[in-house]
Amino acid sequence: MPPRNSKDSRMLFTQAPDSTSHQTGGAPSTRAKKATTACQACQKRKSKCVGGEPCEPCQKANTECVINADNDGRRRIILKRKIESLEQDRNLFELLVEGIRNDEERQVPWILNMIRSNVSLDEIRLYLTESQGTSHSHNVQMKSPTSSSKRFMDVRRISDIPLYEVPAQPWTSVTIDGSFVSHLVSHYFTWQHSTLNWIDRDLFLADMRVGKLDSRFCSPLLVNIMLACACFYSDYPEVFAKPDDPSTRGEHFLEEAMQHLAMEEDRLRLTTLQAWGDIYTIACIMGKDRVASQYLVRIADCISQAMNNRQRMISEANEQAPEMARSIDIAIFGLFSQYSVAILSLQKGATVTRPTTLEYFPEIHDPDDIWTPYPPQGEPIAAHTNCLKNGLFDQGLITWEICDYLFGDENNTRVDPEIINTFHQRFEIWAEKLPQCIKLGYASTPGVMEMHMRYHNAILVMFGFVTPNTKEGESTMKDRIKSLRTSSARHIGTILSQFRSLWPVKCMPMTAMRYATIALLTLFEDLDDVQNQRAFTDIVIILRALASRWQFAKGLLRLVQLTTLKQDTSLPGGTVAMLRDLPSSSGKHRRDSDSAAGLPPAWPL
Repeated sequence: MPPRNSKDSRMLFTQAPDSTSHQTGGAPSTRAKKATTACQACQKRKSKCVGGEPCEPCQKANTECVINADNDGRRRIILKRKIESLEQDRNLFELLVEGIRNDEERQVPWILNMIRSNVSLDEIRLYLTESQGTSHSHNVQMKSPTSSSKRFMDVRRISDIPLYEVPAQPWTSVTIDGSFVSHLVSHYFTWQHSTLNWIDRDLFLADMRVGKLDSRFCSPLLVNIMLACACFYSDYPEVFAKPDDPSTRGEHFLEEAMQHLAMEEDRLRLTTLQAWGDIYTIACIMGKDRVASQYLVRIADCISQAMNNRQRMISEANEQAPEMARSIDIAIFGLFSQYSVAILSLQKGATVTRPTTLEYFPEIHDPDDIWTPYPPQGEPIAAHTNCLKNGLFDQGLITWEICDYLFGDENNTRVDPEIINTFHQRFEIWAEKLPQCIKLGYASTPGVMEMHMRYHNAILVMFGFVTPNTKEGESTMKDRIKSLRTSSARHIGTILSQFRSLWPVKCMPMTAMRYATIALLTLFEDLDDVQNQRAFTDIVIILRALASRWQFAKGLLRLVQLTTLKQDTSLPGGTVAMLRDLPSSSGKHRRDSDSAAGLPPAWPL
């Protein structure tokens, strides 16, 4: 017997005789390849396709054998084509979203017209790519959202021409980039100054351009706090104190402003008075309501000092006395108007004396008095600045009296409906007597829109404290109050939607976020009404968009969320998810707004 490790023995275990090898003259066997995709005829017959062209079933049936290689999911070339197609679709989606979100060239009507006209996707992609300044080729490669937005922003930055050219130094040590500071100053005077106006723009810009630190109408404190506020309207990366951390937006300018404030002398200066308005504003923007309420006390003190020392400040201005007089009046008018709406929202009694000796601004219609959107998006609009100042001041006087009545006397535990009705009648007379140029219309500025939202917000808040005191006529009074409040809430929604249709949502005034919140909670009480459902949905969408950018808006949206969760009420479709999945904070953790936004007892939280 041969040994076990012999070659012949090993071959007994490694090779087996193959019958086919003898039949084919000893040629090695080859296993038939399986078909990776069936031909069209076999698919139709629902029979097994064995592959080949033509395949055996087609030969037997004498039919045409056609194989569609594009349906072969296991071929790499086909997978590659599908991936490229999906990348192009995603690129088109990103361009559409970018075009709608940053609708600074009024592209949306054009995009909708192209879609409704059955224009091909390739043509829409080409239009969007070229209009946004990005390079285009037939094989558009997919870009990450970050790289896409950065490239788009870089193109816009190259073409950015600020409305107002000003130097960075000697006013701030945060940056030496004059173009960046000009960009922020242009944002400030476009969006914030149009609704919260306590600075004489022309005098401020003239002194800032001269660059003298002892100027009467400009100071490092005022410049830095203005730049801090303006950071919330800009998408430049320099607006973050820490790179890529949106929660630090404007903090570097705010820190420097507060350092200058700490060095201010006790004697009130005009620029310090003006700076306090923006200090309060940015505290609200950052969701620091408790700190903001403390700043309101300081603003009230500054307003009182300014009224008491007005003549002294004017006489010390020497040859610039007329300019100083106008600047002081602008500051008092603007800060008093802001103060009145703030204490109404925060349910505070007035601590400043009602101004009675100020003269109204002449309501002239200077053709050079225009408001220009920045960055450019649409035509300039007549600003009617003096008319707006006077209208806001008169509105503030009524609001001041409402706060004095509702919150001034701690012993006043019951609100008299007749007194609230009197306030309402005064508001209606105020609205009726407004000059035609600042009534809501097609060519309204952001300032005019904000003023009318203040009016409807006041109606919501003051009637929220009314409780019918007799059973007789109680139902009628409740119905009237309900009608007034829901009407005003819907008006706020209409104005917000009008703003959104004209300009970017990110540019909405800070005060509009409070108005939107109280309007939402009012509409929430009666969502059986179809009009209320539509208005509720529109406002939720707007506040949700703001919440992804503003900490203040996120805190207010959280209040709405908590209120809706506590009550078993069906919400309009789509708003459930928007209120459930709130935007998360970017960067470092920061607590939501720490105030209930001044909500009346009608909205228990």
